[in-house]
Amino acid sequence: MNLISLKGTAMKRPLVPFFAFVLALSVYFPCAHAQEIKPEEISLDSLLQIPITAAAKHWQTMEEAPASVSIITSSQIERFGYRTMEELLMSVRGLYVSNDRNYTYVGVRGFSRPTDYNNRLLLLINGHTLNENVYGSSALGTDLSLPLGMIDRVEIVRGPGSSLYGTSAMFAVINIVTKKGITLDSFMAAAAAGSDGLYEGSLFWGKEYSNGLDILFAAHLSDSKGKDLYFSEFDTDSTNNGVAQNLDWDKYSSLFMTLTYRTLSFQALSTSREKGIPTASYETVFNDPSARTLDKRQMVELQWTPSLGSDKGFSVRSYFDRYYYEGTYPYDAPQYDGSSGVWVGTELQFHWDVATNNRITLGAEYQRHLEADYLLEYQGETLFSRDFPYNIKSLYVQDEYQPTENLSLTAGLRYDSYSTFGNTTNPRGAIIYNPAKGSTVKLLYGTAFRAPNIYEVYFEDPISGLKPNLNLKPETIQTAEIVWEQRVSDGLFGIVSLYDYRMKNLIETQIDETDSLTQFQNINRVNAQGFEFELNFRLAGNLRGYASYTAQKAQDATTEIELTNSPRHLVKGGISFPAFQLLDVGVELLYEGERTTVNNTQTDAFLLTNLNLRAQPFLDRLRFSVLVRNVFDAQYKLPGGLEHIQDAIPQPGRTVVVKAEVRL
Repeated sequence: MNLISLKGTAMKRPLVPFFAFVLALSVYFPCAHAQEIKPEEISLDSLLQIPITAAAKHWQTMEEAPASVSIITSSQIERFGYRTMEELLMSVRGLYVSNDRNYTYVGVRGFSRPTDYNNRLLLLINGHTLNENVYGSSALGTDLSLPLGMIDRVEIVRGPGSSLYGTSAMFAVINIVTKKGITLDSFMAAAAAGSDGLYEGSLFWGKEYSNGLDILFAAHLSDSKGKDLYFSEFDTDSTNNGVAQNLDWDKYSSLFMTLTYRTLSFQALSTSREKGIPTASYETVFNDPSARTLDKRQMVELQWTPSLGSDKGFSVRSYFDRYYYEGTYPYDAPQYDGSSGVWVGTELQFHWDVATNNRITLGAEYQRHLEADYLLEYQGETLFSRDFPYNIKSLYVQDEYQPTENLSLTAGLRYDSYSTFGNTTNPRGAIIYNPAKGSTVKLLYGTAFRAPNIYEVYFEDPISGLKPNLNLKPETIQTAEIVWEQRVSDGLFGIVSLYDYRMKNLIETQIDETDSLTQFQNINRVNAQGFEFELNFRLAGNLRGYASYTAQKAQDATTEIELTNSPRHLVKGGISFPAFQLLDVGVELLYEGERTTVNNTQTDAFLLTNLNLRAQPFLDRLRFSVLVRNVFDAQYKLPGGLEHIQDAIPQPGRTVVVKAEVRL
């Protein structure tokens, strides 16, 4: 029996009463008229001028951002029919996903370690960090539970982000920016049904009132029965001939709200997701219906941004977060593990345009993690139950200086002090040069870190032979990159990027020869290089699309062996266009090269074709769509983790989802 690395989280006080209260109050405010900005009207000019915030914690265009940035707009979400963040991120240059039929993992630039729960990526919603405080995980699959219809855009900022955000911002910062009530200006309902017993529904409501109050509300509920899965590794009479029956089910829901009134803004999120486990991970009993995980998240945030004049800005935000997980793992007797986290924080930020060509940003943040506990029970006996509260104090500064019209310099530095392991300082710098109109060259450098999480440092289990390591150090990364962004024509925009990164103190399990016990240790270094190329086009006749190619190589710096779960080549492309004045058609092709599994076998390369058909709106209020993912039913597998007997996990075949939307 293997008890190592069981994982989960849960929420205790739902936000439903609060949402209902705010919705009830809203009827007392008279509504102001607002014109909807239709996603179909976004031109290439508009796309390149979309303001992004994740790269510098203030508004910038893609050209000005000191990073290699991708923006996925609500228009692209609608044209290609993305339903989850997993599907959306599969289309992004240099990113790739894995799904072990329990959680979704996202790899960036050749790096995705087995069962790391995306703790080397930072996930934000409107600038608020969603990574939890026990494993440091970010939810990028159905455990995020958000309906994508509420999203205005997703900002993917590649490279180290610790100079602004601190821990986990090693490979990318992903910021989900939601729509405003004025954009929706209506009530909208959506319902969908599809393959594998899928049923889901969403409600959206948004308004801006005559007194300036802007409200957005979104609710989502989804239930999928899943499908029976065959695993050859369990093909015996005693294990149902390798068929896991009725175990791939997935149930998730969410509530989300934003309110903005003058200089005040508020957002709240509550998500819940329960998932069956068909893979018999951690050597559990195969085909046991009790195997499942439950993840819940809650957060509220209030931000005040008073006006200090045209050359100064100030903001203060305070927040509360809660995370809860529980897992049921069947052995000869049920085993339960769980974790919960509660934390509060405050961040102050001040920026000052000391000259017309020089902006200085100063920030300070304090987090108090009131609860960060882990529990493991087996046969009614508590094997481990401890709480590890901690705090973080942070200061950061960034200077953006433009000595000439076509040259800008950015330098930033952040200092973090942890009550657990100590202090860390992370710089970044950027030189952005515009040699000609429509052409931008960026030279980028930065460092980032990931603090060792509570599980890695403190968890111990005498049955599986895992012991704690109070001397763990943070993982660190240094990245250098050159980016060339070029507007080729009025409808064509291209990006080329070359990067090199070096990781140190990578945390992985190792057997201690002195006592033969397993322990998390800083044992590995990783070197990687890569090339990324992307084209975006907006042509006549509402013909739009993208194409990208990525070549990457990530390897252990000592042995020079390539990393597991790291494809060398990624090719992606999508095109959308109107057909017969009745339909909008979106087609995507996604190719990925082989990956090495943790057992040193190879998965096969694969090509996926996705098709989305959207009927033109009827009376501007009713719309139907049909989404077919993996049109040609390609059979492919992706690497599992150390907890799986299987080298690779089967991925979904052809799926069909029919959707109807009504706007009132």
